[in-house]
Amino acid sequence: MVALLLALSAGVASAQITNWQSPEPFRGEEKDPSKVKEDDYAIPPMPSRPDWREYYLNAQTRNRYYIAREHLNVGTDGAVRFISRVVSPSGTENISVEGIRCGTGERRLYATLQRNGEWSETRGSRWLPIGGGNRLNSYVFMLYSDYLCSAGVAMEPRRILEVLADSFNARTGTPITGYR
Repeated sequence: MVALLLALSAGVASAQITNWQSPEPFRGEEKDPSKVKEDDYAIPPMPSRPDWREYYLNAQTRNRYYIAREHLNVGTDGAVRFISRVVSPSGTENISVEGIRCGTGERRLYATLQRNGEWSETRGSRWLPIGGGNRLNSYVFMLYSDYLCSAGVAMEPRRILEVLADSFNARTGTPITGYR
């Protein structure tokens, strides 16, 4: 009986050991996502008159969300990088340079804009998983899931701008809460 319990517990323990971070070729993963070589990315200068493209997040937020059209790009590493602007109902603005890796579901905050118009680089900036917290009001999660990525692959900037422009025309809601 003791030998049987030991054998079963050893089997269960060994079943827990997997290499879940290795690439899975049958799912289209060729490279280990953690070993992707990142592009050399320089923080762009803040344009004097940015061409902001507003997009819809959801009915629960009163903030307004924008991406600067001229600094939206997809790098050779597959990351979408952009300048983001969030405006609260009181008029407070948060402007930042950010990136999203569609293949790994990660985000990176490169810098935030200070009052004097200069970028303040984020100390210890690194790729972090998107998720957790309140996804309903997370603009980064919505950009990742609805606007910048399709099936884990970054869309072309032209297509991203089309999707952002169409975000206000999408039918959202439920029969109970109503549609907008």
